[in-house]
Amino acid sequence: MADCECIPKCIFFQDKMANIPDIAASMKRRFCKEDNSKCARWIVRSKLGPTSVPADLFPNQLERANKLVGGGAR
Repeated sequence: MADCECIPKCIFFQDKMANIPDIAASMKRRFCKEDNSKCARWIVRSKLGPTSVPADLFPNQLERANKLVGGGAR
C-alpha cells in the first residue's frame, strides 16, 4: 500500500507527538504506511472532510471515529 497522502500535513504528528518521536514513528508506520484505512483520523477526514478531524483524535481511536462519522467507519 502507498503512503497516506496526509503524512506531511497531519497535525497530529506535527503537534501532538513531537516530544515522543519513537512512538510517532511506530504509529506512522502502522497507520500511515501499512494501512491508512484503519487510521481514525483518515476515516473521519475521508467521510467528513479535513476540517472535521479533531486535533486530539489519535489514529488508534476507531471507536471515537465511528461515533464522529455516525457509525459508518470501517
